[in-house]
Amino acid sequence: MNDTRIVTELFLEKSDFRGVSKVAGLLEKGGIKIMIMPPEDRGIGAHLVVENEDVPRAREALRKLGLRVNEKEVVLAKLENRPGTMAEATGKLAAAGINLFYAFSLTMYEKSYVLFGSSDNQKALAALQ
Repeated sequence: MNDTRIVTELFLEKSDFRGVSKVAGLLEKGGIKIMIMPPEDRGIGAHLVVENEDVPRAREALRKLGLRVNEKEVVLAKLENRPGTMAEATGKLAAAGINLFYAFSLTMYEKSYVLFGSSDNQKALAALQ
């Protein structure tokens, strides 16, 4: 699987982290891999990040639970965990004329995983590969 790719954020309406944790457990029991589950709501509602091929099954499972969800495709990039890599990545996006709406980073050991919400995900993907 490519380390830089387009994935989907699922924003759960009127949920909190405890509720998202329960939903994540139920989705994973259904074979839907939760890639990232930010530990706070950042004022935008609790959310999960899943692979695009899992979105239809996740959507259906959430509907069965009576949950409303908003979806947004974003670019997930795997970067080295060292000073300057975020600047390098955002510099590539800026050079390609891509506007970022937000970036969210999760760092684990030698790698950082960054979600980029952009004006053109396909163009962002190409710029980062």
